[in-house]
Amino acid sequence: MSDKSTAETQNTSGHSRRAFWRIGRGRSGGSLGCAGIARRAIALGHPVLVADGDINNPMLSRLYPAKSKHGVERPTSATLETSKIWLADILAQALQCEASVIIDMGGGDRVSEELAEESNLGEFLSQSGLQPTYGYFTGPERDDFEHVHRIWNSGVFKGGQSVLILNAGLVRTHNSAVDPFAWLRKDTRYQKMVAMGVKIIDMPALTCMKHIEGAGLTVFDALDGKPCSDGKPLNLLWAHMAKEWYSKLITALETEGGDKWLP
Repeated sequence: MSDKSTAETQNTSGHSRRAFWRIGRGRSGGSLGCAGIARRAIALGHPVLVADGDINNPMLSRLYPAKSKHGVERPTSATLETSKIWLADILAQALQCEASVIIDMGGGDRVSEELAEESNLGEFLSQSGLQPTYGYFTGPERDDFEHVHRIWNSGVFKGGQSVLILNAGLVRTHNSAVDPFAWLRKDTRYQKMVAMGVKIIDMPALTCMKHIEGAGLTVFDALDGKPCSDGKPLNLLWAHMAKEWYSKLITALETEGGDKWLP
């Protein structure tokens, strides 16, 4: 295998190439988190492809269409065989472009797990020159954490860096004085993950999200200053809150050494 396909491979910006793989239930904030991570990588000038394999939620492909610089084609179905072929094509494209890749296979089904187990995913990615980072997204509900813990504990996603992302945006009632994950931080399973080197990221809540979406925008449209669907400017407070949310997310990622394990 040539030097370009080793785990030490770097892209043209001098940043080591990574494969960020989203894991978690549906509606756990995984697509939103992946989009934030993609925006950071692009802002830093890191070559990155955003691979939207989530058949049920095409959020990433709307932000990064297939024909755009950072987009790729979506899979035609969510079957295991189709997903394998799609993943192989995406990785080949990333290698050709000397780019990192963010992979969102969606949440709530076992295709992602089966794909990882059957292909020995971590070793395959590393040998392809893309060091894996596994992003486990969870809300404060016990079922959310039990889902991602089961997957982590199974060991099918091995090698690389594992990251547990605590999405406060899924809290039903927001009170800044209360930590919705207080129970989790005391859980022995969580503590074992930390002891095993899993990075913990607190993903902040964006409480005005419904207002931004109600205006026909995404949070990233708000960051870019795009007008609402009716042509009017977005409420200045919502725009400010969107910027604060993104800044806090990036700070949380970088505080935990994200420059080493993010695309």
